[in-house]
Amino acid sequence: MTNNWEDLVGFVDSLRLDGDVVEISEKVNPRFEISAILKALGEMDGPAALFSNVVGFPGQVTVGNVLAHRRRLAKAIGAQESNLTESYLRQKREFVEPVLIDHAPTKAHVFKSNEVNLFKILPALTHHEEDSGPYLTCGIAFCRDPDTGCQSMGVHRVKIQSEKELAIYLATPPVSRYLQKTHMRGKPLEIAVIIGPDPAVLMASVTWCPEGIDKLQIAGGLKGRPIEIAECEELNLRVPAHSQYVIEGVIRPGDTVRDGVFGESSGIYSEECGSPRIEVSVVSHKDQPLFQALQPWSSEDDALLNLCYGTDLFERVRSEFSFVQDLVLGSGTVGGHCILAVRECTRPMMLSAMASIFGRNFFVKRVVVVDDDIDIRNYKEVEWALATRFQADRDLFLMSGLQGSPIDPSCSPDGSASKMGMDATFPKGRAEAFKKVGLPLESRKLGKGILNRAMKHS
Repeated sequence: MTNNWEDLVGFVDSLRLDGDVVEISEKVNPRFEISAILKALGEMDGPAALFSNVVGFPGQVTVGNVLAHRRRLAKAIGAQESNLTESYLRQKREFVEPVLIDHAPTKAHVFKSNEVNLFKILPALTHHEEDSGPYLTCGIAFCRDPDTGCQSMGVHRVKIQSEKELAIYLATPPVSRYLQKTHMRGKPLEIAVIIGPDPAVLMASVTWCPEGIDKLQIAGGLKGRPIEIAECEELNLRVPAHSQYVIEGVIRPGDTVRDGVFGESSGIYSEECGSPRIEVSVVSHKDQPLFQALQPWSSEDDALLNLCYGTDLFERVRSEFSFVQDLVLGSGTVGGHCILAVRECTRPMMLSAMASIFGRNFFVKRVVVVDDDIDIRNYKEVEWALATRFQADRDLFLMSGLQGSPIDPSCSPDGSASKMGMDATFPKGRAEAFKKVGLPLESRKLGKGILNRAMKHS
């Protein structure tokens, strides 16, 4: 597969050629209505969606559900869906330095000072009925470490607070640490938030890596060529030059604003809290930009979480336990449930693999282990394995008092949690009694081809 687009628009155009985009010209409101459509698309394993008639934003186009399926994640990095995991693991290590350019497409339109009105420039969505306002849910924040000068990026939720103010929730490093370091020196933190970069940049922004590594190098590896970057208008930061939107501002020491309520990716509303306030000085965007939206607690959340966190967890566990064949994080659980496919191994080794997962990832609270004849991305097969190969009095393992997830409200006040392992593998001495029904591979391929051709012409 080739990756010859320069930006999000080019990627969406390529999806359109694949028949993997639905174009919605009917009038839709950014308050709840677009979110309702994105949620429905995710539930039906649907295509990406373009909204060209957004109430209050004539001429502006919103896109969503962009990376909500493995086939689109694979396309974004030039891989085949069948080998997405291995391609992602290989390419994210093939660092490619970004390239600085002088004339950035993202600066086609620049708004400064009194020209800035975030409510008019950004068609941000209000996603859930109790949300306190419109939020940017796939905005990528760029900051510099004041000690090293290294730049990093990460996805953080951002609320449009006023015409020239944003509230950014910084619960995770490194941006939260850069903020602390800068403010300890009594200085404001420069911050840029971009919307709608090349999909490889979004994927890299949620990829774990050691602090000090420029994630744009990872993005270049995923894309297979350098990411073009440009200087910000007023900040000492460099951002992807083909971003659809760039917002520039500063966070002053001790300056916070009330943030929330917001329906999080956990499927739970976060309480109102104090978040750093961004004073916005500049907003720029491309000609005819696409505003990218990501629906929280959706299939797109799941797809990105599985690729960028699940794949990393799989690699670490596999390096320790060679019998581990595959790993997937359960849909809608924000990494709370994990399914592991294994080759034949002893019960103690299986328990050790479960314990390793709980120790490496505090978010995981349930691990189901199945044989490698089960398609762990097909929840019908996983449930079938539990129904036919698992007995609770024999195959259920509880571990109490472990560190729980910080976003799990069922944890004890001290943050501890009980975790559960479920062995849904069959005893190998009775393999015939547990054999799964099936069809010959050639017949399945033939049937799929006939069905695809029939559906194309229907």
